Amino acid sequence: MKRILEILPLALAVVGLAAIFEPPVRAQEEPTLDAKRRVFFDVGAGFRTIRRGPDGSYYVLAAPIPPPPSKSSKPSKTSMSPAPAVVVFDPQGKKLRQIPAQPRRGEIVSPHSLDVDASGRVYIADLGGNAVSIYAVDGMHGTLLREFGELADLSDDAELNHRLNLGHLASDKAGNLYFAFRYLPEPTVRKYDYTSGNLLDELSLTTLDLQPMAQSARQEIARIASGKAPVPHEIISGFGVDPETQELWLALGNLLMHFDNADNNTGSARAYTTSAARMVPDFILVEEDRLLLGNDPLGIYEFPRSSGVVHRSE
Repeated sequence: MKRILEILPLALAVVGLAAIFEPPVRAQEEPTLDAKRRVFFDVGAGFRTIRRGPDGSYYVLAAPIPPPPSKSSKPSKTSMSPAPAVVVFDPQGKKLRQIPAQPRRGEIVSPHSLDVDASGRVYIADLGGNAVSIYAVDGMHGTLLREFGELADLSDDAELNHRLNLGHLASDKAGNLYFAFRYLPEPTVRKYDYTSGNLLDELSLTTLDLQPMAQSARQEIARIASGKAPVPHEIISGFGVDPETQELWLALGNLLMHFDNADNNTGSARAYTTSAARMVPDFILVEEDRLLLGNDPLGIYEFPRSSGVVHRSE
């Protein structure tokens, strides 16, 4: 298989303010998947990702929220809330600690991606600081290990091409690395061997029902390249991998698609919160008996993992 992309783990965070593009409606009534409950009620606006650590704890990444403007003084351009980048919860939702353990102003500018390795080290991709911060289990700093990569060719403009190559990163227990493109017109996920960087597999959706979405995305890329404001169509809004079975879940807007480890689509459904609001996940955490879908600012919701779906009356 041709090797056409390599990546810096976690540094490929998504560009903010991306437009949410919905695939065309295929039927008057579509299968739906309804949330069972909301979890981690402290998490809302600013949510970026959620991971589960080797000890069973949950690591939730949230961007700092600017404080409300003060009437008594001029607002500071660098003023941010003192909230930590990562809050660690136990399985029951109780806060355990924060990362950084002793945050310093300006240490993390705009966190957007998170990962936790088998030893408990925490990797935070700082989009604003153009860096990857690594913390030990206790929240203290570590060091950057390595990087590998060459980008897919989507635009002649180098800066635009870099932005269009951003996406979601995940891994499984076998050490494989998965990258789901956020803006590639055809929904695409690539699987890599982490030690060598070799491309192992590629899932690319080119079905007829998704072609209008891809065509619209390419038109938008051309429009941006002509000098218009950069607002690319978001294709894959959320992505998750079962670390044990290597099954995949993709979110195209609020359409949640499930694929087995042989890239077969075994089910699709529209996701909704407990209050029947459309759930467009920014992140998907796949667990043995459930899915956790997170959205900024809606929060994190628990969904059934089974492929069984119901139909919502319009």
